[in-house]
Amino acid sequence: MTARARSVFILDDEQPLCEDLCELISAAGHSARWCTDPRKLNMSELASVDVVLLDLGLPAMDGIDIMNRLTAFAEPPRLIFISGVGEDVLRVVAQVAGEQKLIVLGALTKPLDPQQLLRLLDYADCGAVAEAVPRRGRRAILPALKASLAAGSLPVSFQPKVEVQTLRFAGAEALLTGVLPGVGPVSPVDIVAAATSDPSVLVHLTQYVLGIAARGCAQWIKAGWRGPISVNLPLEVVLQPDSLRNLIQTVEDAQLSPADVIFELTEDSLYDSCAESMSMLARLRMAGFGLALDDVGRRQSGLLQLSALPVTEIKIDLQIVRDARTWTKARNIFASIAELGRKLGVKVVAEGVEFPDDLKLARTFPIDYVQGYLISPKRPLPELLRALSAQAGSEAAGVEWNTGA
Repeated sequence: MTARARSVFILDDEQPLCEDLCELISAAGHSARWCTDPRKLNMSELASVDVVLLDLGLPAMDGIDIMNRLTAFAEPPRLIFISGVGEDVLRVVAQVAGEQKLIVLGALTKPLDPQQLLRLLDYADCGAVAEAVPRRGRRAILPALKASLAAGSLPVSFQPKVEVQTLRFAGAEALLTGVLPGVGPVSPVDIVAAATSDPSVLVHLTQYVLGIAARGCAQWIKAGWRGPISVNLPLEVVLQPDSLRNLIQTVEDAQLSPADVIFELTEDSLYDSCAESMSMLARLRMAGFGLALDDVGRRQSGLLQLSALPVTEIKIDLQIVRDARTWTKARNIFASIAELGRKLGVKVVAEGVEFPDDLKLARTFPIDYVQGYLISPKRPLPELLRALSAQAGSEAAGVEWNTGA
């Protein structure tokens, strides 16, 4: 994942700092320019650079004003904040930038750590930031989704999950690819949202993905690799009549047992969950399915419900992992969730592991598994099986993932 050379523009009112940063950045193989007074800057100059190092406390025009102007660009540069203000202020500004669809690589407090700056400039061109996918309305998606499900043409991919220390294959998660036949690129979030508007389509979609996922899992088990398949399970589907029987039947049709399947439920889906839904979760566990609480840390409700839920696994939200690269509080939250999982006796998965430092962080705490672009992007099943078989087709062998570790 070696990054290419970056073009950098430094906006800071301290000329000696700008000169030192230019020298540092250039010596690392990147190019750099600087300006101490944004009033003398033609903002169009920033449209052609990869990264802007932005001092939030510019006297003539503060960094938030600069951010607001960058939103007018079709492809705004990435941002690295530099400031003497506290971490809490930097984090709020970073959140505002994210809501404006600006990409923040990190924030540096003065005096700057040169190596930390160079690490931020060494971001990958893919993986850390999701590809832009056109947003489409439900009216455009729903008919195409129904047709694709009926034809069995909706593509499903698999993202490996690996043991944190050895990187040994430990299963995979089944995911929509973001392509809808007859429409083209569509965000998986939009596909699920469209399906949710029609309960029968949501059930069909869930059973469809589960069927493909279970058959894929059966193939890697037959090839000698152990590890369950994880599938997202909307709570609305769980509450449908005969849902448990249908889920078991789909899994058994693939020659799997429920113990080979982990259903992932989000914090939001369990927020204010009713007695009926809690009963169904208990029944899923009694049938032998694993249950994972996904996106843990996104909202407090999930942590509060952990003691009452029959989960076997918790997945730390990828945004927590991303924030932990920069923010001390996020790293503390990450550590707390990992330790909580250990004390509760459930497996802990860190999602969104995209850089070597993310893996290093996960190995520092009681994390069991990692998942993310550093290990592998989501892949079609044949590609995943080839990656496994290339490693002697034995559970005893590790797999050479993207990390090279």
